[in-house]
Amino acid sequence: MNRVPVKLLCAWAALFMCTALQASPVKYFGRVVSSGKGVPDVSVTDGRSVVRTDHAGRYVLESDGNAEFVYISVPSGYTVPLENNAPCFYRNVSDEEKEVLRVDFEIGATMQDETRHMFFLWADVQVYEPEEVRYVEKAAADVRHLVESSGLPAVGVTCGDIIGEWNYTPSLFMPVMAATSQSGVPFYCAVGNHDMDMDARSNEGSKRTFKSLFGPTYYSFNKGKVHYVVLDNVFYLALGYRTVGYIEETQLRWLENDLANVPDGSTVVVCMHIPAYSRAARHKEWGKEELNKITCNRNALYDILEPYNAHLLTAHEHYAENYVMSDRLFEHVHPPLSGLFWQSKWSMDGVPWGYMVYEIDGDDVSWYYKPVGGSREDQFYAYPAGADPARPDCVTANVWNYDPAWKVCWYEDGEFKGEMTRYSGWDRTICEDVEARREKEFKWKYIGAGETEHLFYAKPSSPEAVITVEVTDRFGNVYRKEL
Repeated sequence: MNRVPVKLLCAWAALFMCTALQASPVKYFGRVVSSGKGVPDVSVTDGRSVVRTDHAGRYVLESDGNAEFVYISVPSGYTVPLENNAPCFYRNVSDEEKEVLRVDFEIGATMQDETRHMFFLWADVQVYEPEEVRYVEKAAADVRHLVESSGLPAVGVTCGDIIGEWNYTPSLFMPVMAATSQSGVPFYCAVGNHDMDMDARSNEGSKRTFKSLFGPTYYSFNKGKVHYVVLDNVFYLALGYRTVGYIEETQLRWLENDLANVPDGSTVVVCMHIPAYSRAARHKEWGKEELNKITCNRNALYDILEPYNAHLLTAHEHYAENYVMSDRLFEHVHPPLSGLFWQSKWSMDGVPWGYMVYEIDGDDVSWYYKPVGGSREDQFYAYPAGADPARPDCVTANVWNYDPAWKVCWYEDGEFKGEMTRYSGWDRTICEDVEARREKEFKWKYIGAGETEHLFYAKPSSPEAVITVEVTDRFGNVYRKEL
């Protein structure tokens, strides 16, 4: 009897295992229809390849068989049904073992011109306890009032960390999304590090609950002339609660395929939980960047977005920050809806709890911050001399949504004095709130105020002078406060 060499047996075993793990190719086909009529030029994807529907709304998609979902990029002028109070633009095909599978999509026409529309970004809703849901309901009512007063079509994204505790039972995903739906605006969902199953053995299994409720973790949709993309850049290391910001190659290739149908020069808005850039990078202190707070392979993303006028919309840091990377690339890091983890109504950098409003007019994008219960005129705090102990002789201001195109000026007794000086420090509102309430009222006593770079100061010549702070945003809107 001839013996087979051990090395050959091992090779055969390895080949058998690879073959066994390799899924059989699948051909997906179907139609995208609205009121019985096929919708042309709709992107259909399995999370890898992207194809377009023909004149009759038909498509054929060759897949490698590893797809969990077949889904569409919702076209401008159309809506999809809601499931779990989030847009259902996908079909789960992971349990279908067929070589050919029909997957159809029914979408509804909005019957509205969406060239002008509103887009809302909620960051870090992060509800830990059922009683916190009432704050989400209040924010939703705020959004509803804003939309009804504008008369514009609207859409939103909850940009990760929908919930606070992944293992809270029963899960708070559904109460939070039900509260969000009271806005009357469809909110798409991005996955955050708090939304993952931390008992998974690898990154691949860490989003199983999120996927079961909201579908794929990366996808796109369209509104007016703007192409919106949601990415999953939270990579779970399966070591405690540790994650890093990272976009896997499968997603990057999908994004290239998705954007191949978007003309160069178009406005593209990309939402993901963890920021791409950082304040450390702004100061060229590369060694201080923390891998769980940046997107490690951000340059690959920048390269893909280079042909477009792109806005990156991110969260995670629980403070407001803006990075103007180039004339065609802008990153907005959003303050949390949850304030200081629902313990204070101000975030660590002193921004009142609220959300960002983006107003879209064709390819043009403008924005402002909306405090819940406040006005769009509320864009900064101003403090009299002595409020900041680090600058006792100076008036100070916290300009929440500042970027270098803004102007922060001051007047003394009506006389223009020029621009205030930017500095890094701590906002007095959040500092005083934390100092007064942390010991008796805070659940997480280690959480407090954080340093911010959107503070400004000026030194009056007289302590009796009347000081006016004047802030002009990049769109020419002027806001004033008199001290």
